[in-house]
Amino acid sequence: MKEKRKIPFDILDSIRGIASLYVAIAHCRGSLWIGGSEFKKMFPAGTWDIGDYLMFGTSMLTRLAVEFVIVFFLLSGFSIAHSLADNKAPLPFYRRRLIRIYPSYLVALVWAGLVFLLTRYFFPEWYDGSMNQFAFIRTNQMNDYFDWDVILKNLFYMPSQGFITPFWSLTYEVIFYLLAPFLLRRVNAYAAVSVILFGVYLASPGWVSSLRLPVYLHDFLFVYNVYFAAGALIYQHFDRVMGWFKGIPRNWHLGIIIATLGLIYAVNFYMQTESSYSFIVAAFFSCLLIFYFLKYSVRIPWLIRVGRYSYTLYITHMATVYLYLGVYWMIARPQVPYILNYFIWMPAVLLCLLAAYGQYRLVESKTKQVLNRLRQQKKTGKPD
Repeated sequence: MKEKRKIPFDILDSIRGIASLYVAIAHCRGSLWIGGSEFKKMFPAGTWDIGDYLMFGTSMLTRLAVEFVIVFFLLSGFSIAHSLADNKAPLPFYRRRLIRIYPSYLVALVWAGLVFLLTRYFFPEWYDGSMNQFAFIRTNQMNDYFDWDVILKNLFYMPSQGFITPFWSLTYEVIFYLLAPFLLRRVNAYAAVSVILFGVYLASPGWVSSLRLPVYLHDFLFVYNVYFAAGALIYQHFDRVMGWFKGIPRNWHLGIIIATLGLIYAVNFYMQTESSYSFIVAAFFSCLLIFYFLKYSVRIPWLIRVGRYSYTLYITHMATVYLYLGVYWMIARPQVPYILNYFIWMPAVLLCLLAAYGQYRLVESKTKQVLNRLRQQKKTGKPD
């Protein structure tokens, strides 16, 4: 039985905190504020002052939500490789994963449903199709949330959209979890095949589409799986990769991280949206972060705390955004459907953090306690 590496995973919680907080901020700004294109329609650029330019420019800094999900994928590959390092038996692993993620997932589905019912009661116009602005596309997508076929799909990680739009990534996480006990027996081969599949997709996306694979299988195999494989490969060759970074001075390492983040923005702006190319740079960015934080034992207490409940934050924040919008409508009684004041959307981030922390204390922290008890029982040889 192979001994696990001693990795201080509390340090990596800081990176999870960064990624989850960025995604929450991006969705708060994107769903609540008027948005760049609409802002330019209402306020032509010729009328802007320096404050408008600063406001518009900083709003563009929140456009990398999907790229920061790639950070989660790479971290998942790294973490699961660690989890399975000493025992790749599928059933115990599946049991741990089920305990770890599913109770919080169910509560997040209920939370989205509650926010839907509340906001539909007070603001039926959000759901009658009369409002076609970006934020209200998601409210209209909630209208079939309690249909039985939608409920069943949501329960089995085939999520709908609306307030659970961010759940799209969980489908690929779960596919990876199901396959990981087998794929990670030959990490190098798994990574090589993953890179080949990804390369085929980059070289000939039309041919890949012509295979007419189910969308989840297509996207997992050809688009997202390579990032899980990259995380597992980094774990497999951790000492060697860390050796590459040892000769890089700290300031240089930090400068490369900042430059790589800038490159993600540059690629995203050039392609005008997220793409496989910005994902590649985001994966490199993730690798740089992992080894910077571990090499220098970077512990940022408040980010570690956020990272501990990053999963709950990720799966609950979108519904909380619309709860905040409802509160804003009750207080401000706006004449337009947008929030025009750039600073009014920002407290929504705090509400997302508070709501997620409450649900973390209620559910996710309890599942972690169960898993800790199981680990202790395993160490002492006691039956479950």
